[in-house]
Amino acid sequence: MAEVFFADDFESGNLDSWDDDSVVDDPQRLRLSEEAAYRGRYGVEITALPGSGAGAKLNKWFYPGYDQVHVRWYCRFAEDFDQGNHMHFSHLLANRADNRYSAFGQAGEKPAGDDFFTTGLEPWRDWGRHPAPGEMMLYTYHMDMPIDAKMDQYWGEMMRSEIPFVPERGRWYCMEMMLKANTPGEADGAQAFWIDGQLLGRFEGIRWRDTLALKINDFWLMLYVHESERVNRVYFDEVVISREYIGPLAAETVAEDSTWGLIKAEDDGTGIR
Repeated sequence: MAEVFFADDFESGNLDSWDDDSVVDDPQRLRLSEEAAYRGRYGVEITALPGSGAGAKLNKWFYPGYDQVHVRWYCRFAEDFDQGNHMHFSHLLANRADNRYSAFGQAGEKPAGDDFFTTGLEPWRDWGRHPAPGEMMLYTYHMDMPIDAKMDQYWGEMMRSEIPFVPERGRWYCMEMMLKANTPGEADGAQAFWIDGQLLGRFEGIRWRDTLALKINDFWLMLYVHESERVNRVYFDEVVISREYIGPLAAETVAEDSTWGLIKAEDDGTGIR
């Protein structure tokens, strides 16, 4: 079985297992809900109210951290969900051992190798080319990320699957992401994502760090919409964090590395914030 070190199916009826910087005191933005349950009684409903920088998150630290982390969750976008174009979703982060907030507030900054790195599995409308919520991709801050030539800043690099996957609104999906740190001095880091147990993207040859002291140690279960023109809701359930592949509920078992395909990273110069 997968080496699990955190799990929450929300059946406790509280959010006590999540850490500081979680939104647990504003039920308009984040609350336990029976409507949000994939199975059992409760799940979590996260809402982006109309306005700028709308949304909320649950935060989970796991210090000192690991060199490889998988996170699995189930989610459903509301039937009328439409973020416009820009939004952020669930993220894995590497913070310094002496500063658990070193990866926070780093939008537009390029990692130096000893301060932070992050990746998030999130949907993107591609300037309206995809219907809401958009194509699932990994939004990534790493040491060799390209600069956005149009804006002269280091917005996250989009690593996209060869065949775009656009979730249907109103339907539950099992989503999983993996982040593997590199050996300092080597470009042997990787990341990958799965939807309903199917590998949709694996990206290798990444330099995340230049010191072993920087490890993956934080997860955000999140909805953040840059300019929310409507009430946007996502429902989450069955969160698991592990050092190995987890998979859908019907098959929570380890997958061999040899079963993973290799998909080359793609950058089209249109990084989002």
